[in-house]
Amino acid sequence: MPMYQPATELPKQSAVEGDFFKSLSHLVKHYGLNLTGYRQLPYPYNILMAEKEVNRQLKKKGRYRELLIVEQEDSHTCLTVKETFNQDFGLFYIPVMPIYDLWQKPEYTHCAELITAVCAYLYIEADVTYYRDEDTYMFYNYQILDEWITEGKDDMEEHDYKRQKTAYDNALTQGDFIQEKMMATGFRHSLDSLIANFYALSDFEKECLSVAQKCWDLWQTFPGMNLFKHASLQDYEVEDYEDNYVAMHEYFSFVGSMSDSVSDTLRDMVNNDFNERSRYQEPEVITFFNEHKPLYTDELAYEDKLYRLIDDLCTLLYHKP
Repeated sequence: MPMYQPATELPKQSAVEGDFFKSLSHLVKHYGLNLTGYRQLPYPYNILMAEKEVNRQLKKKGRYRELLIVEQEDSHTCLTVKETFNQDFGLFYIPVMPIYDLWQKPEYTHCAELITAVCAYLYIEADVTYYRDEDTYMFYNYQILDEWITEGKDDMEEHDYKRQKTAYDNALTQGDFIQEKMMATGFRHSLDSLIANFYALSDFEKECLSVAQKCWDLWQTFPGMNLFKHASLQDYEVEDYEDNYVAMHEYFSFVGSMSDSVSDTLRDMVNNDFNERSRYQEPEVITFFNEHKPLYTDELAYEDKLYRLIDDLCTLLYHKP
């Protein structure tokens, strides 16, 4: 790297160098890195080069890791790594009306039972919010949607109004039906027996079984875990709505449908709201290397698998027979 002129407010070598390399040794052991010795280089070049090399080796597919050098309350220097997902923001909305349709077809009742048990896990165990619960973000959006449909009646053609009103009413009644199924005593606990007794012949049945098996494996591998275990916290005072973040319970939710006459309006409402916010809440793990840490284990593995499960479930429901 090229030579450079040190900053005028450069911290004293005696106050930083020892703490930095002590903290660095904890970090290297934690992640199992193979770091070339930089301590013998002149200060602050040694810290600059070590930080550059650590950043390079910390890269992991599918993850974003941010290395920070922080000063703690006791004035000691400490390395910190914040790990999050390296992916674009998206809406994780699970439509339940396709599941209702499956319940109405005797030849697909076994599929409906299996998928409903998966949704029961996501709702009760993983804490994915449900749009029929009054304290949720999506319940509020459906209320606004109802007001828009009602107030716009005079400006719409009669058949357009009836179509939108019917779609809205169906979202509510069918959503209540699926929620009642999910809340049935012990229903989600029958997932393993449903899987064991499920005979998949068609491609759709095989996909149903695959999603259910992934859900069961996730539940058994990570008992007691939920979507918000590692949710990041807002770390500053909010003065304007635009400074607020999009909370995880707002972009993870069950909804009625994402492919009927009112779903486009609902999607636009949500996107317009989110576009006014400055950032979004996400799972993150922050590790302070002020002392020895055990070897790295992927603390975000549950969320990673949960995201994939929801993606697979939504794909399945979008392509149901």
